[in-house]
Amino acid sequence: MKRWDIKSLKGKLIKVYIFAIIFGLFSMNSLAQQNQVLRLVVISEEDGTPLPGTNALIYNIDQNQEETDPLFYCVTDKDGFCEIRGLESQKEYILKVTFVGFKIFSETIKLEEEERRISRIVLKPEIGEINEVTVERQRYITTGEVAIRRISSDDVRRIPTPGVDGDLASYLQTVPGVISNGDRGGDLFIRGGTPDQNQTLVDNLQIIKPFHISNLFSAFPDEIIQSVDLYAGGFGAEYSGATSAVIDVNLRPGNMREYKANISASPYLGSFFFEGPIKKDKQSLLILGRQSTIDRFSKSIIGEDINIEFSDILARYSIQGDNITCNVTGIRTYDTGEIAPNRGINSTWKNTVLGTRCLGFDGLYNFPVEFTIGYTNYENKEGTKSANQRLSSVNKLYFNTDRKDEILGLKFNYGFGISFNNYKTILSERFTSIDSFERNITVVKVYTATEWEPTKKLKIQPGFATQIGSSNAGSFEPRLRISFRPDETNKKEISFAGGRYTQLLSGINDERDIGTVFTILKPVKIEETLPSAIHGIIGYQQRGDFFKFNIEGYVKKHKNISVSKWTPEAKTAIETALADGLTFGFDINTRFDKGALFTSISYGWSKVNYEATSGDLGAWIQESIFSYSPVHDQRHKLNIIASYDFLGISLNTSWEFGTGKPYTQIFGFDENVSGPAENPINDPGRTRILYSRPYGERLPYYHRLDVSLGRVFSTPNFWSLETEVGVINVYDRNNVFNFDLTTLQRVDQTPLLPYLSFKLQVN
Repeated sequence: MKRWDIKSLKGKLIKVYIFAIIFGLFSMNSLAQQNQVLRLVVISEEDGTPLPGTNALIYNIDQNQEETDPLFYCVTDKDGFCEIRGLESQKEYILKVTFVGFKIFSETIKLEEEERRISRIVLKPEIGEINEVTVERQRYITTGEVAIRRISSDDVRRIPTPGVDGDLASYLQTVPGVISNGDRGGDLFIRGGTPDQNQTLVDNLQIIKPFHISNLFSAFPDEIIQSVDLYAGGFGAEYSGATSAVIDVNLRPGNMREYKANISASPYLGSFFFEGPIKKDKQSLLILGRQSTIDRFSKSIIGEDINIEFSDILARYSIQGDNITCNVTGIRTYDTGEIAPNRGINSTWKNTVLGTRCLGFDGLYNFPVEFTIGYTNYENKEGTKSANQRLSSVNKLYFNTDRKDEILGLKFNYGFGISFNNYKTILSERFTSIDSFERNITVVKVYTATEWEPTKKLKIQPGFATQIGSSNAGSFEPRLRISFRPDETNKKEISFAGGRYTQLLSGINDERDIGTVFTILKPVKIEETLPSAIHGIIGYQQRGDFFKFNIEGYVKKHKNISVSKWTPEAKTAIETALADGLTFGFDINTRFDKGALFTSISYGWSKVNYEATSGDLGAWIQESIFSYSPVHDQRHKLNIIASYDFLGISLNTSWEFGTGKPYTQIFGFDENVSGPAENPINDPGRTRILYSRPYGERLPYYHRLDVSLGRVFSTPNFWSLETEVGVINVYDRNNVFNFDLTTLQRVDQTPLLPYLSFKLQVN
């Protein structure tokens, strides 16, 4: 009997699947049933920009709208767009559009047979509270919110940051399961994953490392954020190329009706901002630029030098057509400085992103079509101020298209993407076991997902994704999300998310040394095994009028992680090995938001464990399999956030507590003599450091309180002045950053840092 070749069979199945999807791209639209469609674009009268999260409700003419549920409804997406299908032709309905803080819009509608109507609705602001009919559905994922943290610009603004505006980087570090090594480096570890296992998107454009060398800042202040979705695991099939987490950032378009500009200054950074219409209600431009100043003022403020510098500039051109919306986005970031002070080793990285994302919803199309074209460049290097010793860069050119359709009553999302990638690494010294290289690979991505609702309580969303690169055989990535609402409302929900995740590159760095963030991004060769992970997450969520509670348990099993080998003797050059990782834990979060008061309490417990054959990780370890906790394993993390508005003043506080992370203790010292050329009697040799068991000890626990007070002063001449005074690390705790083995000195994080910030705005 002939034996099945599993690998060959899987390859054939993937090829068949790709053919089916590509065929579907051309045929599904024609096979779909033709019916009446109401497409809505909801914008704000204030600035002419889209209103995501708006409720659109359809009632019968004689229906009691206060006591009964609507016949149909939808919630607008990041483009302010949604559509309602299944309306009867020649029948009159009541359309009601509601959003908190705006007047309710209501009108009578009637569609002709097979009509696809596009309606642009302008909502007018309303002062005071309104009785809104609330119908909540997930904005971007229609099944459950497990493992998803939806972040608004208001959330970001509540975290004290040494500038007038809040910043996404400061907020993310308050989320359970999100770990940073300290106050420098720009690296985030999310639920056990390493930075190279995360993916950050800006309106579908990839940016490799948007977090600045100061971990208080990223390329995304709250001033330009529309919304952010943090997928800490279990993300859907539309996201591929990451094995741990996805950060999906949606920027707001520039004001379509008025010109606004401001400049701001603080001891940490200065910035300028401009937005306004190019063609009223049709085209707008938004520009933001920032430059750090802390290297100039740190000595006079805290009595010590902070030798870091960073900057970013972002521009966005937005188009709102009658049947299409487009955003052209460009981003440039630059970071340089010392991660570990007084070493003389400089780390530098920069990002360049340019691309466009468009959503077309012309009546000729049965379903909307979205496409993205973009270019991404990332370069990071490390060396002395006089010479770069290591450099690694990535260049990507890519195209993606996403479609929706409906077959036999089931909704389908599907998409196709192709990217052309160049990886380059230059090593002027022996940093790792690999040599300098340059490699080009092409990657094709395909995904599909469907949504099935067998009952009003249960919703199931299976999906599948695959990536095929020119240097590997492809991936097999099934995904699944399930939500159960026991009372058929959004008040209570039990959700599950999981699947298999693969990436076609690996990140190689010296994890033994917290003072370096240089990473080689290297594509996986065809003869090598792809890094992969399996996620399983279950959560319970309960919502009230003013509060929200959720608890999640999760497990991630990573395979083929590139890690540093350990030797008893400290060495500059590293060798790498492959390890498997297991992460499990749980998060608890409560939020209360009513009027002027907001509070949030979050707690997370987790354990991260790596293991591999001890001969791979270091032959001196006398175990067949060596198991250890890596540097980002933090057992306990507690965050308390509080915000209160009074007398025109905003008070924001953030307190964090975290237990110590693992580090490798020094076992001792000896004198190394290279005989027979050296005589130990006359020449004692070279002093060397000997390590104890890798990551066998833990640093002290960490805690910090940040506080800020802000107020806006307005004048009748279209000018306003926003001020903020605050303190980072209010009680001046000495939190350990790392212990420098080369100098045997303890390096602490930022001490008490007071600041006063100003923003001058003209409307």
